[in-house]
Amino acid sequence: MDGTRVWLKAFWGFDPSEDGMLGFTRLGDRSNFIANWQPGDLVLIYGASSAQTDSTQRRQALGFLEIEPVEIPHTDRLSPRGSQRRIELDSQDRWTYAVPAKRAWRVTRPINIKSIAPFTYSAKNARNTASRGMLMQAVEASAALALPVKPVNVFGEAPVDLSGAEFPMASLFSPSRGLKPTFGSRTAVYADGDTYLYLHKLEGQAAELIGRSALSMVGKVVVKIGYSNDPTRRSEELNAGFPPASRTRWKTLAVSGKFPSAEDAKAAEDFLKAELAVKSESLGREFFLGAESTFLTTFASASRSTAMQICAVS
Repeated sequence: MDGTRVWLKAFWGFDPSEDGMLGFTRLGDRSNFIANWQPGDLVLIYGASSAQTDSTQRRQALGFLEIEPVEIPHTDRLSPRGSQRRIELDSQDRWTYAVPAKRAWRVTRPINIKSIAPFTYSAKNARNTASRGMLMQAVEASAALALPVKPVNVFGEAPVDLSGAEFPMASLFSPSRGLKPTFGSRTAVYADGDTYLYLHKLEGQAAELIGRSALSMVGKVVVKIGYSNDPTRRSEELNAGFPPASRTRWKTLAVSGKFPSAEDAKAAEDFLKAELAVKSESLGREFFLGAESTFLTTFASASRSTAMQICAVS
């Protein structure tokens, strides 16, 4: 998640299971946020220094939101309990200009926001962090992404598994390291040899599968990268996980020429992941979101040693 941008915004609490959105009191503040939002951005919510905030949560880092930069009425993502709480706090006229939250994570350890964001969290920025949100400096974002978190449900989204252990926020979208190839006897003998780097493109309902709007996916594709001694078989294995009637399928976008060994192919895969983590949006492990042209040109660079044999698949 190196380079991930994190916004800082204050609220009276953090309960996405009741308020499945990020809200703004002024239309211009929401417009400013959407105009400056970039794919992959996260929002860190901290407890405002106000009487309405529980005393244990004031000035504490509370949780992260992943949002979709789409204008919605706040009532679209407000549960009955959330609506009742607004009445109790006499805040019906606040945060009515909203964008939907897609996923959320609660910070599991008490941590004062000043220790995470000493530059952005300041007296001169207090009004802006409360009303419109502010981008944290890169060093602050790195500190924020090191916080331990657990996922929480978001009102309006499908329930998530809440049973897992906590993990550093930074690990969520980080590209995975390729499995180190091993050889020898198990129940069969795996021999080193010719191996190919592949690039698969997800066709069909990609937006729904990753929880994005169709509008936000214009000009973008979801891809999976990897290496195999038989890319065609690997594609068939991946598609076997979809129901036969599904319109969603992995399609082979490109295959390299032969690498002389699995170690060489793994090195090329590691290079490709590192490059795509910068040039596109990591969706975790070996999956990325971005422009198809970017994936093809970066794939060609990673496969340069076999460039004369690269073949695009129609």
